[in-house]
Amino acid sequence: MKKLFSLLLALSLVLACAFALAEENEICTYTLFNETGEKITELYVTDNLTGEKSENYAGEEGLKKGGIIEINGTNKEGYVITLSFKTESGYEAAFETLHFETVPISLLPAKTEADATTGATPISFFAPVCTYTVYNTTGEKVTGLYVTDNLTGEKGENLAGEGLEDGASVEINGTNKPGYVITLSFTTESGYEAAFETLHFETVPISLLPAKTDADATTGATPIAFSAPEAK
Repeated sequence: MKKLFSLLLALSLVLACAFALAEENEICTYTLFNETGEKITELYVTDNLTGEKSENYAGEEGLKKGGIIEINGTNKEGYVITLSFKTESGYEAAFETLHFETVPISLLPAKTEADATTGATPISFFAPVCTYTVYNTTGEKVTGLYVTDNLTGEKGENLAGEGLEDGASVEINGTNKPGYVITLSFTTESGYEAAFETLHFETVPISLLPAKTDADATTGATPIAFSAPEAK
């Protein structure tokens, strides 16, 4: 009886896992990034088989420049959809052969004449990337330089390598996603440690500053500045 119960329990667990996997495989997610340079006022998905058009995913207020939205697709035989959008300036575009897959999609600006010649599409299957140009202005070598994903807690490799000399710089790339916020932390040769915990997605220069003085502590000064050091 115990063996039979164990077998039934194992079978039920296998079936539950199989059902969950099958259910997961029935849904895909398109993560859309508004890289048009302006607000998107209309955003639709149309079923190519039936011609059925979705609600306006941009909403009443529109999808702001740099905004992100996730749209789910439910799998079926012959699944192909058209993704179309319209911007505040009146630019309209569509990608007519979107298949069932979980992918990032960047919605791109209006085509130039060169784009029209090469047949460039109005979307790309890549998430946007930003660049932080980090300058060491601490007055000493930076021995540790890290980026931590605030959502997952995942900490990257030491971007200082064998050490970032005073006055040197390094470029760090960030790939956009929903809820993107990272922590930039660093340690100097003398043991000074500091972190900036709310770094958002943007291409900016960042100067790592020296240890705070008593006056800095009073004013709540941050350990970084969003500027490049002046050329000497």
